[in-house]
Amino acid sequence: MRGNALIKGGRVIDGTGAPAFTADLRIKTGRIVEIGPDLAPGEEEVFNADGCYVSPGFIDTHAHYDGSLYWDPRFDPIAQHGVTTLLIGNCGLGIAPIHKHQIPGISALFSYIEDLPRGVFDTEVPWTWGDFDAYVSDLRSREYAVNVATLVSHSLLRMFEVGDESWNRPSTAEERKRLAGCLDRAMKAGAFGFSTSRFDVNPDGNKVPSYFADAQEWDDLFAVTAENKGVVQIIPDLSSLDNQEKDLREMCELSIRHGGVPVMSNGIYERPEDATYATRLLKLGREMWAKGATFYYFASPRSIELVVNFHQCMVMMYMPAWADLVQSVVPDDEKKRRLADPAWRATAREQWDAVQEGFPSRGGLARCRIITVDRPEYEHYLGKTFDVILGERGGHPSDVLADWALENNLKAELVCPFTNLDLDVVGQLLAADESLISGSDAGAHIGMFDGAGDTTLVLTRHVRDRHDMSIEVAVKRMSSDQAKVLGLVDRGTLEVGKIADVAVFNLDDLNWAPEKKVFDVPGGGSRLRRPAGGFRYTFVSGVLVQQDGEYTGAMPARFLGQEARVASPSPVAA
Repeated sequence: MRGNALIKGGRVIDGTGAPAFTADLRIKTGRIVEIGPDLAPGEEEVFNADGCYVSPGFIDTHAHYDGSLYWDPRFDPIAQHGVTTLLIGNCGLGIAPIHKHQIPGISALFSYIEDLPRGVFDTEVPWTWGDFDAYVSDLRSREYAVNVATLVSHSLLRMFEVGDESWNRPSTAEERKRLAGCLDRAMKAGAFGFSTSRFDVNPDGNKVPSYFADAQEWDDLFAVTAENKGVVQIIPDLSSLDNQEKDLREMCELSIRHGGVPVMSNGIYERPEDATYATRLLKLGREMWAKGATFYYFASPRSIELVVNFHQCMVMMYMPAWADLVQSVVPDDEKKRRLADPAWRATAREQWDAVQEGFPSRGGLARCRIITVDRPEYEHYLGKTFDVILGERGGHPSDVLADWALENNLKAELVCPFTNLDLDVVGQLLAADESLISGSDAGAHIGMFDGAGDTTLVLTRHVRDRHDMSIEVAVKRMSSDQAKVLGLVDRGTLEVGKIADVAVFNLDDLNWAPEKKVFDVPGGGSRLRRPAGGFRYTFVSGVLVQQDGEYTGAMPARFLGQEARVASPSPVAA
């Protein structure tokens, strides 16, 4: 399906950073064929852009719709926030390549790390593939509302070629050859590169297989990525800033050794407990660029706000007693028994006090916002922070939280903000040359937040309201900068001959609204969904996919493979 359209009366922001200009945009069979003032209508449908900006569709380089694309090929509500292209397969996670006997373990790993309902991976993902070629064939056979590209998971590569021992040792010389060959085939089939993690664990607390790769394995995989002009995305060891810097230096040295392979890292944030955190990472990024690395941090405008509940969340991961209680699939009565048990409470207090980084260190519980209670007499606490409860009750915070859970029949929920509380710093990080505006995590943690809408938050809070950057710069950073890193040759700017992925919006109409719970996950499950962002139109390949916040039902998008990429990814121009 290729669209024909004439977008009239708007101010064109072409994605290069150049000033906006008044012009019409003519689209024929999915490509831009003319840009200029007062274009005469032809046979195409005319769309009114009066009072609006007309920009390239935005590119989200960090999404997790790998599973949910099988039950929601619209990727709701991504297009309603101007996004037209997604990159999945991030964080060292994916669903291919895979041996049949590994499917339950992979489903459990993905759903645990990305906090997704386990059952839908069994009922909705077809699992008809083994190697990556067959997976890509499946992706190519489907229709979507927005374009989809993917990375291949380093951990799945190791599991596919090394087997169970990939969870506890480096690869042998023969295994490294197989790993390199598997990655090469995956990239030739359509993967844009590979993603890896030095941080994540499975539900049993074991490090993921990519953690056990040695220097030679890394070098071999970077060599294949360089040969195929791809990219690498990494979650470094986030347990300390020193460990994070060490991992990133090693990745950047590999980038340098292999001709500037782009490395994208999760992520850079303003951290209230450590004013030096972002400064040190930016300094490291500048140092690595000066040495010849191609390296970016993902910078999201959002605070990382995670839901604390007693049935499924990762916030308690640093405290085994709490983490096991929350994640255990046991009857609520058993959870209540543990919460009331003095021995369990003693262990929980000890582990709570030992946490140095992450929740609940540095008063993390006190900052949590109360969003759900079970007892009517507690409803006046809704919207207040948990420091109110701690102040009223006294005692150890772990005990106070355990009592709160019991009193609310395990139906209490809190939202804890961890990062990006100082908006001045956030604005600086979004504008930094060392960062990409990315890291939305859209499609993951659907019970905690909806990552869709980062584009809208940048345009409203950081362009319209705070003036942290011009609208031309913001659009460039969310479109052509992303396209250049990924090597997308036909997207990212509005130019004659380019594919017509287009967002149309009046800046004053945009609105970044809080998520609301909806019950549209297969099997009756719920997710948090961000309302539409106020974009007038979103076009993919010239086809209107959403108008005024409502999907049109069109599915013009397809999987993007190597055919969508340029021969060599380009560093982003400052």
